[in-house]
Amino acid sequence: MAKDLPGRMQWAASIAALLIVGGAASAACQAQMHVPSFQCVNNGALRVTCVGNFLDGRSAAGVAARVFDKHDRVVYVGTVDSQGRITFRKPDAEFHIVFDAGQGNVLTILGSEMT
Repeated sequence: MAKDLPGRMQWAASIAALLIVGGAASAACQAQMHVPSFQCVNNGALRVTCVGNFLDGRSAAGVAARVFDKHDRVVYVGTVDSQGRITFRKPDAEFHIVFDAGQGNVLTILGSEMT
């Protein structure tokens, strides 16, 4: 496409293409930085604590969390605190936790994956 254009227009089209590609890559990188990362541990005494942050190192404070039982019923709804932690009562059977940081950035952790 750009090689069919005369001199300066070809140069301008090439620069525009680079800016578009660069902008898309930057947006993808920023979106990836918004992906939450959590580590959950069984505290004993029927409690589970999860600690999380984003890939860029920021705390995951404010991220919504939902705990589902083995029948996909919500058994707990909460929000990660200012220190990036959330603690909840461990369900009696299989369960999973869904952390939703918005903009399609969702992380699911199975109860069986916890230490």
